[in-house]
Amino acid sequence: MDPRHHQIAIAGSGPMAQALGRLLHDRGAHIVAVGSRSTTRAARAAAFIGRGVRPVPYRELPALAPNLLIAVTDAAIPDVARLLAEHDGTGSVAVHTCGTHGPEALDVMRAHGFACGVMHPLQTVPTAEQGVAALAGIPFGISGDPLAIEWAESMVALLDGVPLHVTSERLAMYHAAAVLAGNGAFALVETAVRLLHQAGIERSRASEAVAPLCRRSLENALTLGSQALTGPVARGDVETVKAHVHALAGDTRGAALYKATALVLVDLARATGTHEQNLIDLEHVLTS
Repeated sequence: MDPRHHQIAIAGSGPMAQALGRLLHDRGAHIVAVGSRSTTRAARAAAFIGRGVRPVPYRELPALAPNLLIAVTDAAIPDVARLLAEHDGTGSVAVHTCGTHGPEALDVMRAHGFACGVMHPLQTVPTAEQGVAALAGIPFGISGDPLAIEWAESMVALLDGVPLHVTSERLAMYHAAAVLAGNGAFALVETAVRLLHQAGIERSRASEAVAPLCRRSLENALTLGSQALTGPVARGDVETVKAHVHALAGDTRGAALYKATALVLVDLARATGTHEQNLIDLEHVLTS
């Protein structure tokens, strides 16, 4: 099933809906309409996506296209699905872009004949413009009814993406991984900057100081894996880790994050051959 040969309607007018719509439109998909509760937002999204896209209320979308891409916030999915389910969906397909919920979030539509699924982009999209640049060639988590999976795969192929097939009951685990990869970095960087500030370094300079280290560490982790591991845990340096834990005693959140990440590093260090007794001693320091 090639989305270039089928009409598509998009429910949603935010950054994700606009970015996916624009990319699919530019690659030949026939985007006929975009829906929103706000006529102003729908018109703005339609203009961004491309020529010929109609701005309409949600409930009009199923009559305009047999394939529905639902790109709204997690909280909005139930209400939007109920509006779309007012139309007979026999022979139609609906997929949502939320990674938190499975295809069952669209059960009200399934009961009206729609084949339902999930097509979650494994990427952060803060703005529509950044989304257009970031969503091509990335992995997408896919789940759902066979016809919905087939259509989602065809859209992912049009975007030069990589389909990641996830069963519905494991989507929460999949999304937890996505959140750690996408938001965990913010927590680590913010905590590092805050600790440098507590160490007497101006906050603006602290951000600049950690940037090269963060970039290099991430690149090494992605290209070299556990072989790139350095630092006191990799060396089995118990005394240094003790000093860190002591220094962070008055910072509850910083200490908790340090200990949690260090315990993961202990497991990696164990796999790379760090002396076992040192690792046992480190685990004691980090869990006591």
